[in-house]
Amino acid sequence: MKGKKNSKPHLIDRRNFVGNTAKVIALGTLLMPVMHACNNKKSPPPTSTLPGKNNKPSTHAAKKIRKKWSHEGLVVNSKTNVMHFPTSRLYHYYDEIKPKHLKEITLAAWAPGSEAQIRLNKYQSGNILEILTLQGLNEEINDSSFVIAIDTLSTAFNPEYEKANAMNFRLHELMLQLVALNNAIPQADKWITFSSKVKKPVQLRKRQQWMETETNFNERIKYILDRRNDYMTRLSQRAKKYSFT
Repeated sequence: MKGKKNSKPHLIDRRNFVGNTAKVIALGTLLMPVMHACNNKKSPPPTSTLPGKNNKPSTHAAKKIRKKWSHEGLVVNSKTNVMHFPTSRLYHYYDEIKPKHLKEITLAAWAPGSEAQIRLNKYQSGNILEILTLQGLNEEINDSSFVIAIDTLSTAFNPEYEKANAMNFRLHELMLQLVALNNAIPQADKWITFSSKVKKPVQLRKRQQWMETETNFNERIKYILDRRNDYMTRLSQRAKKYSFT
């Protein structure tokens, strides 16, 4: 009787063992694809095992270091017949003009009418003409030099360059000051003079709202004239900053 009593637990243990084993095998079968997927994600990318090769995986493409180049003067690319002013006072980098294509032009030789023969770099035309305008005010600021400066700066708003400079508020502001401070232009004619030199952009930014109406314009003119000495000093300092003579 004792033997019969002890046989039942052994039988139950064997059944439990077999059942549990089957469950583990089934569970392992289900988890195997997941484990493979995780191992694939964790495994590093293949690397070269050749001697002398860098076996570290590259995460970024090698960056090409841009070469610094500038030229302190007005030049023409003889290959394209386009004028540039690649000064380091404005540019950290500029597309290099090869020496065999680089032709220097004196600042004194350039005149507003010369754009018919030599085209400006369109997208740098605003900077070029700003420098040339200030260059004309470097030696002396008076009504005569204002007239020349206005004609020079107005080139930035010719049809060829107008689109590139439409949102350049620095040029609009400079033209405003030149017209405002020029005593040779009567107060009543300043709006007409300005409008004839600068075409108002279709969309005005916040800093260009003074161009929207003649009333706004005249308010800015009055503001400048009330501070005439300050504006004359600033203009003189700005001209000296970009003096190339």
